[in-house]
Amino acid sequence: MADTTTFPVADVALFKRNALRWAAQFQTVCLLDSCDYQLDKYSSVEWILAVDAWDFCSDRTDSFEALKKFTTNISDKVFGFLTYELKDQVEHLTSANHDGMHWPLMYFCKPRYIIECRAGKVTINRNYPEAFDLYERIMNITSGDSSTVDRRPLTLTARTAKHQYLTNVSRIKDQIVAGDFYEMNYCCEFYAEQTAIDPLLVFEKLNVAARAPFSSFFKLGDKYMLCASPERFLRKQGNKIISQPIKGTTRKGANTEEDQQLKASLLQSEKERAENVMIVDLVRNDLAHTAETGSVKVEELFGIYEFATVHQMISTVTATVGEEVHPVDIIRHAFPMGSMTGAPKVEVMKNIEAYEDQRRGLYSGSVGYFTPAGDFDLNVVIRSIYYDVAAQYLSIQVGGAITYDADPQSEYDEMLLKAKGLLTALGAVIGE
Repeated sequence: MADTTTFPVADVALFKRNALRWAAQFQTVCLLDSCDYQLDKYSSVEWILAVDAWDFCSDRTDSFEALKKFTTNISDKVFGFLTYELKDQVEHLTSANHDGMHWPLMYFCKPRYIIECRAGKVTINRNYPEAFDLYERIMNITSGDSSTVDRRPLTLTARTAKHQYLTNVSRIKDQIVAGDFYEMNYCCEFYAEQTAIDPLLVFEKLNVAARAPFSSFFKLGDKYMLCASPERFLRKQGNKIISQPIKGTTRKGANTEEDQQLKASLLQSEKERAENVMIVDLVRNDLAHTAETGSVKVEELFGIYEFATVHQMISTVTATVGEEVHPVDIIRHAFPMGSMTGAPKVEVMKNIEAYEDQRRGLYSGSVGYFTPAGDFDLNVVIRSIYYDVAAQYLSIQVGGAITYDADPQSEYDEMLLKAKGLLTALGAVIGE
């Protein structure tokens, strides 16, 4: 970065917390935080904050072509998101389902400020006097006023009733047996209206509890996304691309011995391995569209990874791309990510629209950045809270992969397990 200043920080945790509160005064904020997760060998960011867009690229008839132009010949990183609804531009699909958040289809910006923490040092894209002045202002930030926060117990309403969810899972299984598709990711929304929360405070609670390697915070005007994702969608590192789909979840144990038993059980589960390998095959096919012939490889199959709240089964698929391939084309051919759709992708996306009662919006989309060198790193937006300050609308979405041997009640229980961290951060429960 041109005109940058790097210096040590005595209290990194305090600086990070204050920097996000300072940034919240602006209309556009993007934070990417690895939460010091040590098991991601492809980690590209420790903690980076992008603030105040001076130029941006948003909804277009062909959003991916617009993004290609926007990310070509850039002088610094650009940050933003892709929503799941871009599927309608990738394939001939539509959705008439409920949309409570109304996110733009996609949004990427060139931020005025880029602040990065790494190894106890902070880098700010300003020369020394201005960078140090900004650092001083950040360190002198005080906690915001939470007097407008609704202190009543928060209850979320299921947009799809439990009995309907169980019925739908049974119907999805029937279609799998009939050969319509092999696996479908089925998701539900839980929401509240006329609700006031402090998005910064909720994100801090969520981030501390989850410690997820692809955590992110996004503010766009009145809209907020608070994300504790454990999953990478795609990273491009030179001519190498990496995708790490997650399929397979189990709870954390009460102690180390129980944790080891739960991880072993997850690894040996035929159901979870079947879900995972189907998505790995789908990802291999997605990457093959832009990869050099014969370069797609499964680097790790059925890896079991421990997180603060759950254990997950993660596989790693890599490939090599030629210099002539534009980075955005790699993303477009793999979007939406297979772990959030199922297989075959187009058929299950049609059925997702039929079974689900809500548009996914930013859920099942991706947040991340592009570099001037043409590299990028994008997460999968899951384990997330969405909030519109103006509309006082709060939403979470959770779900899972349905296969032929899925048990409806077990799938419902797993969905609630994935929601647990979100509900704890919100101080919320799901209404009966």
